[in-house]
Amino acid sequence: MTAQVINDLKTHRRGYIDCNPIFARLAGGDLTRFHYLAYLRETYHLVKHTPKYLTIAADRVAENDARLSAYFRKFCREETGHELLCIRDIDALGEDVDRILSGEPNPGAWGIVSQCYFWASQGNPIALLGDAFATEELGVARGLEVARLLETNYGIPRQATNFLRVHGSEDKDHLEAAARVIEWYAGDRDHYADIHFATRMTYRCYGQLFTDVTELGDSWSEKAG
Repeated sequence: MTAQVINDLKTHRRGYIDCNPIFARLAGGDLTRFHYLAYLRETYHLVKHTPKYLTIAADRVAENDARLSAYFRKFCREETGHELLCIRDIDALGEDVDRILSGEPNPGAWGIVSQCYFWASQGNPIALLGDAFATEELGVARGLEVARLLETNYGIPRQATNFLRVHGSEDKDHLEAAARVIEWYAGDRDHYADIHFATRMTYRCYGQLFTDVTELGDSWSEKAG
């Protein structure tokens, strides 16, 4: 059933991610290193929160759903420190890390972070499985492909694509793990509806994140030019 869950949920990606203009621009050579820096910036502001809301969720469900709590804690351990990969990539590009990361996240990253804290602390923590699915599935679908394009078409050094490569290679196992956990709740209509909603909203927010990256990268490129 794991494959069925994956195929069921990833259909939400088409409307929010696959059609985003950033991928056509990337393939067409129409982006710059500043767009990649903008991506690393938004991603940093996103992933630094992951262990925090997973811990909140794990604590909240510990008494009534021990196996979900254990999954959240394991996922938390595996995601801890991933913002450091973004810092390493920015530094490898010779940029001032503090300058690139300064300020608040843009709407896409902010939307994902906000909804995850809500589900962890106030809403249905099971919905976080939808966010986990969407982020891991996106890493599998795009991570290594984007890293390759950046390296071959944009001259981005391999030592500056750590985040994309790590997630492109590791997220397959994480995706399958998330799908197996989702199976626990597939028979509960309300829980599965919340998982679907969270998956859809995460893809939608990620689509906005890519739009934010495009706009910020365009702005930085114009100022540099």
